[in-house]
Amino acid sequence: MNQLIIALLLLALPASLFAQSITVSGSIRAERTGVPLPGTEVHLYSSSWSLLDTLSTDAFGSWSATFPVSSAEPPNSVPASFILGQNYPNPFNPSTRIPFTLHTTATVDITVHNILGQELGHRALHLAPGTYSIDWTTKGSAGVLFYTVEIDRIRQTRKMIQLDGGGAGGLGSVVIGSFAAESRSTSAISVDSIRVVFERHLYEPDKISLAFVDGTHVEHALALIHDRAFVIDLHNDVLEQIVATNYAYQIGVRNTTKHTDIPRLLDGGLDAQAFSVWITTGAGNYYANTLRYLDTLEAQVQRNSSQIALTTTADSVDLINRQGRIAGILLMEGGECIENDLGKLAALYARGMRIMTITWNNRTGVPWATAHDHPDASTQGLTDFGRSVIRAMDSLGIIIDVSHVGPKTIDDILAVTTNPIIATHSNARAIRNHTRNLTDAQIVAIAERGGLVGINFYPPFVVSSGTATIESVIQHIDHIRNLVGADHIALGSDFDGFSSSPPIGLSDVSTFPALTAALLDRGYTREEIRKFLGENFLRIFRTVCR
Repeated sequence: MNQLIIALLLLALPASLFAQSITVSGSIRAERTGVPLPGTEVHLYSSSWSLLDTLSTDAFGSWSATFPVSSAEPPNSVPASFILGQNYPNPFNPSTRIPFTLHTTATVDITVHNILGQELGHRALHLAPGTYSIDWTTKGSAGVLFYTVEIDRIRQTRKMIQLDGGGAGGLGSVVIGSFAAESRSTSAISVDSIRVVFERHLYEPDKISLAFVDGTHVEHALALIHDRAFVIDLHNDVLEQIVATNYAYQIGVRNTTKHTDIPRLLDGGLDAQAFSVWITTGAGNYYANTLRYLDTLEAQVQRNSSQIALTTTADSVDLINRQGRIAGILLMEGGECIENDLGKLAALYARGMRIMTITWNNRTGVPWATAHDHPDASTQGLTDFGRSVIRAMDSLGIIIDVSHVGPKTIDDILAVTTNPIIATHSNARAIRNHTRNLTDAQIVAIAERGGLVGINFYPPFVVSSGTATIESVIQHIDHIRNLVGADHIALGSDFDGFSSSPPIGLSDVSTFPALTAALLDRGYTREEIRKFLGENFLRIFRTVCR
């Protein structure tokens, strides 16, 4: 279980309070919503991290604890029951240490299982009272593991996260007293030595100090990991929906249709959104139509300027977010928009374009690059003019997007550009064999140049049959992370770019927090998830859009 920790250092009492009992209390709520957080675990420790008591916040998110106090350090008392500590380090690779204490001589059964319930290791030990630890070395697949200690039919289980797989490890030898394991004491405690630790799944760690005075009460707000992360979606087609409804659809109000509006973007914790400008193939007048779409987006932003603003640099993203607004980034989907004219490319850059998808699903209007579905996509790539477009994008500071692009074109782009490239809304072909998805070789080539892949939610690109779910989407993340690491993954939902039902659990832009929660449940670290949600793109945005 990912931990949400608040450490409360309880300060010294005057000597006049010798032998009194002291009660401290508090309440915990969610930072964004203000709702109480019931079920938060509260662990009370001495200064040496011996466990004194464990409780949970009630239905109102409240907790209270009473302690007998003395002016002397607590004696080395015998634990009141056996205690299973949290392993450290966690997550781990290649090994971790599991602490536990017991107060009577007993037979101790220690078992480790994977998330499927398969046993990976077991030890039965006859031990005297004391503090112990046992090492676990990587075994089985990477992911969430559960370790259990059972004594006299009393069982305690905790979760640990194994970052890499292995086959030769397992449980090691028991070590006596080498780890600061938890122990529970019933004696009066030293008045300057009490700490309180709060744990809650999905929330960020936090720390505050609290004066240890009778009647002290503290109220504190905890932030979701998702809310503290920078979150950007690299591909959204809501502009298409606005134009298609003759401007009846507005993003400033909460809608019950489509996937996107500002209220739901805020619900989803989006700090930035890349808005795609896509002109229907064969429509003609691509440049003029692109300008019309830009006018539409700018009008929407102007009407809702207290909540959203357009941006062209990573630094301005930070400034806009500090103002409590969403940062919008312009993405042109398909090189048709420049009408084979580098001057128009420069003009669109001046209007704010910072990402351009080189092609869409066919070659019409882009004679200088080949799309993924062209019959000669494997052998036909950039023309000489196409190479000049790539060099101009590098010079101006426009991010190259290779979603929809054919394999030879991707190879040619990588041979010309000096910048990292991205695929804003593509998946792994090894998971779903579709020409719109990327092969492992393409993913590796993009990653080797510092680029990334934005995971697409469009069901036909997620699964080959059946119903797409949030877990189906994560399978693509799993594959790419195992292939090239966590530094080369982002999110590119394609919301409002498709009319079919979205994956179960990812119904619209408000549901991005559900993806973060599912990734945490799957065993991903907070650091990895922050990269996926936005840090990886910010790295490229700073590099290219200077």
